[in-house]
Amino acid sequence: MDWSTSRAAWADAPVVTGTDRPIAKLPTMPTASTTPTDAHSMRAAILTGYGDADKLQMRTVPRPTPAAGQVLVRVRAAGVNDWDWGLVTGMPRISRLFQGLSRPRRTILGLDVAGEVTDVAPGVTRFRRGDRVLGDLSSHGFGGFAEFVATDDRAFTRMPDTMSFTDAAALPHAANLALQALTLADLKPHDRLLINGAGGGVGSLAVQIATHRGVTDIVGVDHASKLDFLRELGFARALDYTATDFTRLPEKFDVVIDAKSTRSPSSYARVLAPGGRYVTVGGNAGSLLGLAVWGRLVGRRTGTRLSLVMLKANAEMDAVVELYNSAVLRPRIDSVRPLAQIADAVARFGRGEHRGKVVVEID
Repeated sequence: MDWSTSRAAWADAPVVTGTDRPIAKLPTMPTASTTPTDAHSMRAAILTGYGDADKLQMRTVPRPTPAAGQVLVRVRAAGVNDWDWGLVTGMPRISRLFQGLSRPRRTILGLDVAGEVTDVAPGVTRFRRGDRVLGDLSSHGFGGFAEFVATDDRAFTRMPDTMSFTDAAALPHAANLALQALTLADLKPHDRLLINGAGGGVGSLAVQIATHRGVTDIVGVDHASKLDFLRELGFARALDYTATDFTRLPEKFDVVIDAKSTRSPSSYARVLAPGGRYVTVGGNAGSLLGLAVWGRLVGRRTGTRLSLVMLKANAEMDAVVELYNSAVLRPRIDSVRPLAQIADAVARFGRGEHRGKVVVEID
């Protein structure tokens, strides 16, 4: 890629609005031509193997047909999430026992989806053609990185009229994780709260929800390049994880929400006040396994509670929509790329450079 060309194109790129700050709509770079689609086919990003984001290749594939109880959705936008990155890399390797040893069985990724219902199969009564919907497909086979997806109608919720497809694609997975984590932590207005991995999708939504609930003492931890962003989000203090190990801070916290668990249970218990609650929504396999095996024992010994969120996909969507309608919750959009640039979008996520959510737009 000619980066001097891309920088010039960026300077002239239009700005898309739809959240409380402008969203840079990245310019379309030259890409290989694809076969035009017809009424029975669609464009999709196909995962051709494990490795880096370049393993995602644009292909023309058959358009799915909804089975009983399913709807066919014309996807307008899709969010990029940690699960997508993990499926691309095939890491940790033990996950390949379930995803395919040498090649991924699931070839169309994408779990956050926003779009329009274009067909309704027998047994569906909740939706009609033309309904605008959003949903998390993580319990329904993924498939969002394509022009169409057919899946169980229970995966979807109607979008508010005021919600853009970009915002809608940024909310389902991260907002449900944030709400379920804060509920599991039993967050109270007077609590001292620390969020690790604060500049990503979950962290940027969790701080908004916590503030709405009356919490004022909120510390965010992320890379130095995101500290200004954390302050914009409303964190009272922002810490660079490369310079400060938050588990060794002299101060103690009532609640820690962690989007990037990498340490032992005893490390997390060390930063908690008596009766404090640590809740993780994700991280490396070793840390999560340690929490699952030893978390309860460490909690009993230290007078704290250490928990993992077992995501219930879409369980909080009514609450998410209500918070959006009341202007309490607004996703922060890092960037919007066309489907043809899916590899760039996923690579940016994988490098951890994103501030908020990376979204793919599907025209």
